[in-house]
Amino acid sequence: MNTKVNFGFISGLEGGRITRGYVPDPEHSRSGVTVATGFDLGQRSSAELHRLFPVSLAHKLSQYAGLKGMDAVAVLARAPLQLTEDEAEHIDLCIKSEAIAKLQRRYNAAAPREFADLPEQAQTVIASVAFQYGDLARRCPKFWQTAINADWQAMVHELEHFGDRYPGRRSKEANYLKLIGA
Repeated sequence: MNTKVNFGFISGLEGGRITRGYVPDPEHSRSGVTVATGFDLGQRSSAELHRLFPVSLAHKLSQYAGLKGMDAVAVLARAPLQLTEDEAEHIDLCIKSEAIAKLQRRYNAAAPREFADLPEQAQTVIASVAFQYGDLARRCPKFWQTAINADWQAMVHELEHFGDRYPGRRSKEANYLKLIGA
């Protein structure tokens, strides 16, 4: 993985590595049971979990696969999810690698410049938004356009006027991006 993504910065935005399952903002988001550093089981199928992880870990996570919002809350209330620190770290390592590879492919296909050639701050902020929203071209098209055009000022403006339920996170990302050339 040839990137300069600052995973420490993203981990701070995600609340750090969490070993107890929780559902962030269940009434207003599409989130499911979340563990490790923002790994949302609601966005995954049982088959994906079995492809990504050892059988014992995949089995432990599978009952939460695909569940979102209040459905995820209900299952979590009946069957709380607790991971070991090693399990959470294993999830983080697998997911970071997979997510960054997918982001790099999408970015490189759409942009005139390679993702690996972007400044650390740009890679980090693009990855942070992608970890939260997935396919940026579809879910956050204005942000994606600023990213593939490497227009950092426009990206800062878009982050500052994003209009989602996470203005604190977007503000931190905008401030981090402003460090380019500082």
